[in-house]
Amino acid sequence: MNRTMLIIGQTLSLSAKVAGALFLTYVYRKHRRKPALCWSLSWVAAASSIFADISENICLLSLSEAFWAALLFCGTLCLLEEKGDVNRMVKALSAIPVIISLYGILIGTLDYSSDWFALLGLPYAVSALFITASGLLIISLKDIYNTKAVHLGGVITVLGLHELDFPVLRLVERFAPIGFVLGSMLAVLSAYFMIKFVFTAEFIKVEKPRVEIDFTPGVMIVSPEEYPAIKEKLKEVPALAFVRDVNVPEVWNRFFVTTSGKDNAIPPTNLAKILDITTRYLREANEKGFHGVVVVDCLEYLKTYNGFEAISKFLASLRDSTVLHNGVLILVVEENAWETKELGMLKRILG
Repeated sequence: MNRTMLIIGQTLSLSAKVAGALFLTYVYRKHRRKPALCWSLSWVAAASSIFADISENICLLSLSEAFWAALLFCGTLCLLEEKGDVNRMVKALSAIPVIISLYGILIGTLDYSSDWFALLGLPYAVSALFITASGLLIISLKDIYNTKAVHLGGVITVLGLHELDFPVLRLVERFAPIGFVLGSMLAVLSAYFMIKFVFTAEFIKVEKPRVEIDFTPGVMIVSPEEYPAIKEKLKEVPALAFVRDVNVPEVWNRFFVTTSGKDNAIPPTNLAKILDITTRYLREANEKGFHGVVVVDCLEYLKTYNGFEAISKFLASLRDSTVLHNGVLILVVEENAWETKELGMLKRILG
């Protein structure tokens, strides 16, 4: 392989992995997100694999790939755990690549086997499978993270599949330059999309307000005329907001409810996503010891797309989650837009 191409590829790959580790460490230190911690450590392990490759240290290369795959998989399972799709015991599976790598190193150290496939090929292939699985699991989170999950998960899946061909094609000289360049490009793309992913509002989560919240926990129904005063009171509070009004405080974690497919936008028919984001936000706020504040200023818009019955069920669940997690739910309601019977039922549901 051309040495210049080798050096350029290694430099690009190493830079991307170090940048990924640094940005993810920053996110973890600022927001205490466990997935960010696991992923930052995974990039440290991925970076060490480059030094192992340069020094031709098979044992270090095997362990580096194993820890990369294990920590990437563990961080992904942490995200799924937040959604309630996995329990903590399942995360023990993350140790499998490391165990297999250590076993291969052990049998090589004890001279039970000097076969390259047993020492590096098999552990490398298992690690690649876990990287692929991580990508597929990230894609499954597209209902929460939208296209960001598809982009990140897709690139990691392809990266894992590419890593999987290493034990098979390592001796094919014509493939070596192509495979190396492709691996470097996929590493750069993976780091890029992961950095974008962890800086999204959905991932970063809620921060404790720097000011005291003087609202009593529970549900508040306010009129459009009262709404500006509410925004003024909450101008320094990172409230979670589902809005049609674009003129809201900058510190709010805002989701614009619209039929357009823009980032940080939620379709009005996706009530389940609004409820899921709200529940996770309120639960985390409660765990951090403060009242989470949720603002919804587009109930009439939601009713137009879903009907009153669906909105009633949605608000009942929203109210229950608010009470359960000791939060504050502020609903902006234009009473003239509702029938008298609907308005009465709405107040009973939320009372």
